[in-house]
Amino acid sequence: MWFLRIVWNILKTEWISSALPDPKHGSRRRHCKSYRRRRQQVKGFWVIAGLVVLIEPALPFAVFVSLFTTFLSFMYLDEADSRSR
Repeated sequence: MWFLRIVWNILKTEWISSALPDPKHGSRRRHCKSYRRRRQQVKGFWVIAGLVVLIEPALPFAVFVSLFTTFLSFMYLDEADSRSR
């Protein structure tokens, strides 16, 4: 019985989260096409950064690449917000 309760809660959460957000809410920009396209490009940044770290597996280099990619990701996704206003 507990398993069915857990599955029901998961399904209920998925149904609620799949609804469209309130147009007055601040996170509505995350559902526009341009932001989703930019998020896909950021995934590509991370894949390339991961491959670079696999080629050169030194810890200081991995930390540098990770921090730089994080900065680049935030900068690129924040740019989408300033254009939509």
